[in-house]
Formats: sequence, C-alpha cells, structure tokens
Amino acid sequence: MSLNLNLSASRAIIFAISIVLLLGNCSKGNQKPDTTPSLVSSFSTAPEKPLAGDLVHFDPDDEVVGGDIVYSWDFGDNTVSSLKNPSHIYEKPGTFAVKLTIKKGLSEKTAAKELTVSLSNDIPSRMSLKEKLSSLNGKIMVCAHRANHENAPENSLKSVTDAIAEGIDMIEIDVRETKDGELVLMHDATLDRTTNGSGKVSDYLLKDLRKFNLYKSNGTLTDLTIPTLQEVLLASRGKIYIDLDIDSKAPFNKVYPVANQYGMLKQVFFYSSDIKVIKEIVNINNPAILPLPIIRNQDDFNQLSGLNINVIQFNVNNDQVKEQIKSKGWYIFRNAYVNTSNTPTKDNYSELNNVINVGGSIVQTDHPNEMKAKLHSQNLND
Repeated sequence: MSLNLNLSASRAIIFAISIVLLLGNCSKGNQKPDTTPSLVSSFSTAPEKPLAGDLVHFDPDDEVVGGDIVYSWDFGDNTVSSLKNPSHIYEKPGTFAVKLTIKKGLSEKTAAKELTVSLSNDIPSRMSLKEKLSSLNGKIMVCAHRANHENAPENSLKSVTDAIAEGIDMIEIDVRETKDGELVLMHDATLDRTTNGSGKVSDYLLKDLRKFNLYKSNGTLTDLTIPTLQEVLLASRGKIYIDLDIDSKAPFNKVYPVANQYGMLKQVFFYSSDIKVIKEIVNINNPAILPLPIIRNQDDFNQLSGLNINVIQFNVNNDQVKEQIKSKGWYIFRNAYVNTSNTPTKDNYSELNNVINVGGSIVQTDHPNEMKAKLHSQNLND
C-alpha cells in the first residue's frame, strides 16, 4: 500500500511540473520579441594607423537593436560627436584616448582605446639624412653639440630653434627618460648642473620636471624649462637633422617609436657606444634607420665591420683604422672643440683641419656658427 501511494504522489508532482512548463511556453509565445540592445563593447577606426590630416572613420563593432539610442564619442583632443558613425581629422600627431559611450533607456556601455596619430617620415622637398650624406661631395655638415647653446641653455628648445634660425645643418641632443616614462632633453643624469632643481631626472614625473628652469652656460638662470623629445621633433621636422644621443641615457625601443610617430625617422641618427644597442638597431632591418656607433680602436672596428651601417663617430688619430673605415665607405662623424676651453681661433682651426684631413663628413662642435663660417669660406659647407 505504501509503495502505491508513493508512486501516485510522484506522478502527481511530475504532472504539475509539466503543466507549469507548458503554460510558461505558451506565455512566452504571446510575448513580443526581446528588443533589449546588445550594447557595443568595442569600436574600430579606419585607417587604423592614421596620419595627421587624415579623415578617420569611427564605427561601433556591434549593431544595436531598437530606437532611442544615444551615441557619445570623445575623440581625445577636446572634440566630441553624437553621430553613430562619425568621421574626424586629427591636426597634430599624438596618442589620443578615444571613448564611445552608448545608451538606451537605463542601459549604458562604454568602450575606449588609444589611437596613435603620426606624421609621415617622407617630408616634401626634404632629403633624408642618408640622401644628404650621399650628396655632400666632399663638403662637411656642422652639428651643434647639445644644440646651439652659445646664447641659450644646452638642450633647450631655444637652443634648437636658434640652430635652425642660424642655418646650422644638424643638432646633437641628449635624451633621457622620466619616472613616468616620458622622454626629455637632458645630458646629465641629474638636474643639478643645468637647472635650479636637484636629483636624478629618472626620479621625477614630467609635470614636476617642468617646474624647474634651465641655466645658460654662463650661470644665468632663464625662464626656459626642460623640453620633451616630442616638442623638439615637432620644432625640427623639415628644418634640421638630429643626432639623438641615447648612449646610457634612454632605451632605443622607447625613442625609436617617437621618432617614427613624429615623422623624423629619416632625419636622425641614433648614437650609442654600446655594440648591443647598435646591433638592436641594425636587426630591425629598416633602411630608414641610421645607427651612429663609435670607433675608438681596432677592436671597435672589428665588432662593427660585419654590420650594415653607414656612418660612424671617429675621434681618434689612427691611420690604420682610418684606412679600414675608408675601405668600408662609411661616413665619418668627428668632434672638434667639444667640452674644451680650446676654441677655433685659439689654435687656428687645428681641430677642424683634423676633421678635413681624415675625410670627415660631419663635424660636431660647441662653436657651430664659427665652424660653419670657416667651412663656407673654404667652399666646404653650403
């Protein structure tokens, strides 16, 4: 008897569940289709890697069903749009935080990503540095050491614009990395010599470094502040060539993308005395990139002889190595009157004559205007 009662109860429960499921399905069949929007979780851009001045198209990756949908785009450069598929032009290079917010009723979803906008490395009516070297025909370019700091602080934006205004061919600048990964111009590891601040560059955020002012070489404090590499590249593009000194200062893999983004990859050297860094540069296998290694002795030459390079720094007097360099067809970058109290007029241009005698193509100096004038008088500089 007990077994029969249990079976009957089980059958009753199963029957009741079946009725509930059946009624539920019938009820669903009478409902309207679900129009809850599938809000976007991402968006795309075309082109994906735009140049400044390009028309960039923005598209949500998912289709949103239903009406009364609100789109809010923030392009990251203080401009916005409420269109579903807007287009936008970025006038300057940079990395922009683009955000899309989409709303329907009480539902809201946000998608965001960074968009890198660049300048072309091909500059109209401007030779690449490699082309410039091949066109010299025995003439010598003048490179202002730490930019033209005769009347401005070294590695300042004014020292760069002064060099441009005075027709100097090239500037050498020193690049360092801040605590927050930004790239700035500073020769020393510390701020003490060239600014009214103190301590290591790498211990400061960029915004804090901007609070310090730069000294001229004569000790005069100016109202000028430490410039970023981006600012200098923008000011220099199409106007002057640059030797980027990253030697024991900034990682190549941080400096290279910035030079590329700001359209200066074909206008610069990357100087390092570290053979590992030079090999890193060469291994990218991009003919636009010009590493600038240094040869101080036979061992340096031996390590570099098998690499695909075009120009070397060569400051010593070694006839054997000089002939080996010439046999390679490498251009010579050489110092004259750098970090010394000696001047061109004090020694009757003896150091400059050494550059000429060794077959140098570029002379780096703390006296760029005087050196350029002297070379021009000898028909060795345009």
